[in-house]
Amino acid sequence: MMKKLLDTLFWASLAGFVLLGAVVVFGQIAGTVLHQRDWVTALDGWPSSAAFVISTVCALAAFVLQYLRSDDEEAAGEG
Repeated sequence: MMKKLLDTLFWASLAGFVLLGAVVVFGQIAGTVLHQRDWVTALDGWPSSAAFVISTVCALAAFVLQYLRSDDEEAAGEG
């Protein structure tokens, strides 16, 4: 149950931070090319902060999942 929850959390947070990161990067590129300073500064606010927080959640879930999977492999090897 815990592994399934963490696996879902990992994949959801991975998708979330990749999407938010793409929005930030491509939005800032578009703002630079179109000379829209407001776009660049607005995307430096909550979207980038949210992307950093979500990427941290993803990293922590991956870290814990690594240990849960190695425990499963050890249990399968003993049986």
